Amino acid sequence: MWCRVAMCAVAMQKERNKFAYRGLSLIKGSFYADTQKVKNRPEFYKKFMPLKGILLIFAGLCLVQGTILTAQESAVPATNAATAVEVVADDSVPLLLEGIWENSNRYVVFDTDYIASDNRAIPNIVLKTFYQWYDDRAAESPEYSAKNKRDRNNTTPANPERILLHFTPLTDELFTPEYKINVTQEDGDILTADGECSGAWDMQITYSGHKLGGKNTYHVPIAVIGNKLYLKFRVKAENSDSVDVSTVLDGSVNDVASKEAGYWLDAGNANGILVSPPVSSEELLSYLVTDSAVYPVRYWETDMEYDANARARLDDGGNSYYVPKHLLVGGLVYTCTLGRRTQIRNVQKIDKLPEPYSMNSVLVEKHAVTEEDKPITYRVRTSTILVFGEPYLTLTDGTRTLEEIVQAANSRKKPPRKPLFPPHGVLDFDWSIIEDPPKDYNRRMLDLGK
Repeated sequence: MWCRVAMCAVAMQKERNKFAYRGLSLIKGSFYADTQKVKNRPEFYKKFMPLKGILLIFAGLCLVQGTILTAQESAVPATNAATAVEVVADDSVPLLLEGIWENSNRYVVFDTDYIASDNRAIPNIVLKTFYQWYDDRAAESPEYSAKNKRDRNNTTPANPERILLHFTPLTDELFTPEYKINVTQEDGDILTADGECSGAWDMQITYSGHKLGGKNTYHVPIAVIGNKLYLKFRVKAENSDSVDVSTVLDGSVNDVASKEAGYWLDAGNANGILVSPPVSSEELLSYLVTDSAVYPVRYWETDMEYDANARARLDDGGNSYYVPKHLLVGGLVYTCTLGRRTQIRNVQKIDKLPEPYSMNSVLVEKHAVTEEDKPITYRVRTSTILVFGEPYLTLTDGTRTLEEIVQAANSRKKPPRKPLFPPHGVLDFDWSIIEDPPKDYNRRMLDLGK
């Protein structure tokens, strides 16, 4: 700072004294004159030396003043970051994600009741380390750490990772009738879950520290059907309008011709809900399901600009189908054709969707008017989420809190190792070997048998 002040003072002195000089430089905090230009000008030193002393005194005073101001600023009481940033909230996390979720290597709690000032949730992640013998509280809110004392050991860090979550819906969050929560669409249709609640979200995760390449925000798309959470899933719009309106539908429940029919967009590209940044898939696989065949459509990551209106054509004999050319999944853009092309090449055709898979069940309550101008109300059963394989997380029974689970797990004592040799009762040792050793007891092992 004093260097800038000194340079400003030099400029002021130049104006006042009208003393033009060249070669004044600042190196390692001191002034020197360029000897190549002033070595034959001794009068320069006579005029400059008093000025140099004044400048150094002025710079020293400014440095002392700046130090005092800095000390005064640092003496201002710091605001408690945890108290100022985090508040208690009830609606920052979707209802279907409430509770304690687990798999073989972790527990995840989304609704910890702590959120940041920008309304992002702060989850708890507990890792089951050492072959599930120790539960490490790897990510949690600072306020939670203050209320629940942390272990001090070589496994768990003193300051856990602080993660922020933000949820963007990919499909409607649907509930069964007993919840008395309905979803009304713009056209007046009312959606409810049939059997099991369901929903899908793009979960944006922000880590407290800088990660690879300075990036600290990542996306993890998730889907929930019942008490199971999936990372590999497809979504599509509900197709209840495919049922023709007629008077006989009034008050009835009807299934669409095929719940599998439609274009299932691949919406899951993350490998896990992790304390470290997740890995995103470089390729996605969507499925076009018709009455007679299933067409897998491969997408790959690209740096193209996302165009929601762009379409690609899939040809099979005399039939042509149009699908989205671009997909925006987890903050990344994927395409199914090269460049400006619109023709999908290397079309594959299979008989059915890969096993095992499951779908959610959605009831759509519709209001219509028949050709006879008679108003009717009927419901159509369809699907909007398709999942493959085993779930990534399952919901616990809710009988224990996370603190009770961690305490019970970390209070266990690992049993002693099994003996090298099986138990055999009283040891019967042949002392004759010691009392009367064989004559060749000192022979080398290599000489035995010779």
